[in-house]
Amino acid sequence: MNEVHVRLENLYKSFGEKHVLRGVDLDIMRGEIIYIIGKSGSGKSVTLKNITGLLKPDAGRVLIDGLDVHALDDNELNALRRKMGVLFQMAALFDSMSVFDNVAFAPRRFTAMSESEIYDLVHEKLSMVGLRGVGHLNPSALSVGMQKRVGLARAIALNPEIVLYDEPTTGVDPILGAAVDDLIKTLNARTGVTSIVISHDIHSVFRTAQRVAMLYDGIFRLIGSPEDFKKSDDPVIRQFVEGSSEGPIPIL
Repeated sequence: MNEVHVRLENLYKSFGEKHVLRGVDLDIMRGEIIYIIGKSGSGKSVTLKNITGLLKPDAGRVLIDGLDVHALDDNELNALRRKMGVLFQMAALFDSMSVFDNVAFAPRRFTAMSESEIYDLVHEKLSMVGLRGVGHLNPSALSVGMQKRVGLARAIALNPEIVLYDEPTTGVDPILGAAVDDLIKTLNARTGVTSIVISHDIHSVFRTAQRVAMLYDGIFRLIGSPEDFKKSDDPVIRQFVEGSSEGPIPIL
């Protein structure tokens, strides 16, 4: 885990008068599980969207395998995005499609695989997330936790090198949250994928992360191991880790 996979260089992003990112720097190593944390509105999702090319920074660069994401043309960017998988916050499954068709969506659209090959692939990915035998069901028949698993199976259908998780434990109870955390770790161990997780769930962070980067006031306040966060005497870090209403982080 000593090769830089994703690099954020002096990244700035504003929306009108609201300055969200104020010179963000971060090296994400190939094959690691890194959590980007911070309070709501701190810029976590904006950072993720800059990585995927959905947003363009006002200044700075996002490099993936040395390629400047925002200097690519549409065809090059689409090719790069096929190396990424995204698990959206609420899974974002297609309600009108079966579980099987949800997972098969990208292989059907972006590859020349036969239906028999897609059949094998879909069942392999569903098995990887512990969901054998549910391909015929519609998402509405599944629990929230199962929907998240289907969303992850869809995200890894094209064997991505990077998986981005948008608040993966939001909307689930602590037991299901721990199961999602275990799934992230298992997938990372089995495939060596680079896992970028945005979250404000500090319990999930301490269970799962190899490194953590906390956004505050437009920059990374601290980048380090979970243990670094537990030991920090920075009042901003302490307030967030302890979930306290008292401290320098404003409530509103």
